[in-house]
Amino acid sequence: MFKKTLLNTWVQIVAKVITILISLVTTGLLTRKLGASVYGSYTLVVSVFLLLDSIADFGTKVMGVKEAAGKEGEERNKIFVQVAWTRLLTTLLAFGLGIVLIFSWSGFREIRIEALVALMMIWFTIVAGSLEIVFQTELRMELKVLMDIIFPLIFLIILLFWPNLISLMWVFGMYLLARILSLSIGWKLLKRVLKSFKLQLFNKKFVIKFLKESWPMGVYMLIFTGYDRAIDSLMIDKFIGIKEVAFYGLAYKIYSNLVQPAYYFVNSIFPILSGKSENKKKIFKWAVIMLFGVLLLGIPIAYLLAPLAVKVLAGSDFQASVTVLRILLIPLFFAYISHLVGFTLIAKGGQKQILILGLITLSFNFVANLLIIPKFGIIGAAWVTGASEFLACGLMILALKRKVS
Repeated sequence: MFKKTLLNTWVQIVAKVITILISLVTTGLLTRKLGASVYGSYTLVVSVFLLLDSIADFGTKVMGVKEAAGKEGEERNKIFVQVAWTRLLTTLLAFGLGIVLIFSWSGFREIRIEALVALMMIWFTIVAGSLEIVFQTELRMELKVLMDIIFPLIFLIILLFWPNLISLMWVFGMYLLARILSLSIGWKLLKRVLKSFKLQLFNKKFVIKFLKESWPMGVYMLIFTGYDRAIDSLMIDKFIGIKEVAFYGLAYKIYSNLVQPAYYFVNSIFPILSGKSENKKKIFKWAVIMLFGVLLLGIPIAYLLAPLAVKVLAGSDFQASVTVLRILLIPLFFAYISHLVGFTLIAKGGQKQILILGLITLSFNFVANLLIIPKFGIIGAAWVTGASEFLACGLMILALKRKVS
């Protein structure tokens, strides 16, 4: 089991390096081809719609893996199908809220058609997440990361070879096409993993029970997305302007890519932490050492390369992103630890504790951004992100200590 975990981790590390490279090249092309103002609108749409993705997921991906990890054979397959039904229901709710948001919020007034196209992505994103539940539970992380690579790679290839000018509508339309193509490959991979896979009717009893277990995690994810991406982007747009959203968004894009290895790593051990393995404590200690090693090596390198990264990705017009990126390297440390501690807490049934901690962090983040951004702009927003991650990490560590004591 330990060797399998190690293999899955290295597979994800290699894959993440590839996806980061794809993401950075894509970002570099988009910032140059769209310009600061349009890229700012792109960042705003993506940031706000991440909230809708959180509603659509509603904690069902994490809890689906936890639910299926201790089961075998036909029983596990039934859980996969019913979790997928649940996710379609929550997606319907998120889609409806998205329609209301697009036609009621003034921020979308000039880009409503583009926002509607972007909103369509939510249906395909939720299907991709359901496939991920299967691959993760079956410890077939090589298939999960293959899906992670194929989707952005298809979009990048289209972007590279597109001979004409692009627009915001083009970007969201091509993302939609790339997702559909990648899911067709994912469905074939699913049949290889679950040879006896069969669709089943909607089980109302299971779905209600599952939602009762998932809702604390779902609300927490919504809260986390709010203070992690949406609140700062919305306030920057309101108080400073759309170009500043672009500068902050570029720095945050790089930061989010740097956080992803921690997510991939913890993802690979989460089924074991949720199951009946006797090596849980050993794996947790090993994970702490691994994460600290990556941070001690990676943060100084990222600090030194920040100006070069911004220049390569977006040119001299985005120089303001350098300082923001360097400040965001501070919350990077706390984000890594929070991933491990948070997922471990969930594995021990601590979803409600996670929710309470998320509410505290969201309240702090909202008030701090409201006070700081009008005076200190995107630099202040970066420091608020750091303080929020520090607060969240500290609260999670305390909650985990109480859980195991």
